Amino acid sequence: MHILTKIFVVLVSLLAVMLVPLVVVYASNEGSYREKYMAEQAVSSTKVAQLKAEQAGRAAFESRMLLEKQQLEQQIVSLQKERDTSIADIRKLQNDLSAAQNASAGVNAQLATLVQTNKTGTELTDSLVGELRQMRETALASERRAVELDEQLRSVETALEVADAARRALQEEIQRLTDEKQRALDDVSSYAAYYGPLPDKKTADTAAVAPDRNLTAVILDVERTPEATLAEINAGSRDGVREGWVMTIANGGTFIGRLRIIKVDVNRSTGVVELEDAAARGPVTAGQRAIARIGG
Repeated sequence: MHILTKIFVVLVSLLAVMLVPLVVVYASNEGSYREKYMAEQAVSSTKVAQLKAEQAGRAAFESRMLLEKQQLEQQIVSLQKERDTSIADIRKLQNDLSAAQNASAGVNAQLATLVQTNKTGTELTDSLVGELRQMRETALASERRAVELDEQLRSVETALEVADAARRALQEEIQRLTDEKQRALDDVSSYAAYYGPLPDKKTADTAAVAPDRNLTAVILDVERTPEATLAEINAGSRDGVREGWVMTIANGGTFIGRLRIIKVDVNRSTGVVELEDAAARGPVTAGQRAIARIGG
């Protein structure tokens, strides 16, 4: 017989001798251990199914997250890895327990030789019982860790919902401001269509005087020189006209230009024509109206 075969036979014999007490204890407690094992296995399967269902729902939700949520997603991935590691440890412990049970079945044939090694067998039994207890504690710790990970995941999902609600509120506020801006631009466009373009703040006449009354006059004469275009109207100081007034020149409902009063007589006034665009709106001519508005 080969030397390795002999060594193997001796080792198997020693193992059989040491496992007699374990077999005796296992034979008496096999029923209760099997029930506890099946119950623990059912609980573990339920937890795994719940975790998988929650992972599927979470994956669908995470696909809609924005770029600012990437840090939270990385935390979720890390927690998932820890949970998968815990599940793998539980499965490894279950495999080890199954292997120990299979080894115990093979030792049943060697019960007769284990009587003489009761003390060694007792120590081995205590060691195996301690290992089983440690495995069970490890499995319970893994389940508690999985529950903690689920709670952390729910906290992260709550924070993401709050961030998404804040984003929607900000988008609504931006839309409201955009609508107000468009309404303001529409008002400015309507004003410019009737009264002409708004004056440039850099070139506006600082000496202009706002009219203190509403007044409509007729242009009597227009004089054009290389330096400026002057227009005379049929209203003067007795009508309340003052130097510095800025009046709107209109032809029917069309804006023609502005008239800035520079000279006031009793019943006549002369002003400088501004913003005239003969090509687009037509030139300033006699017979057109000069209109003053309070404050305008």
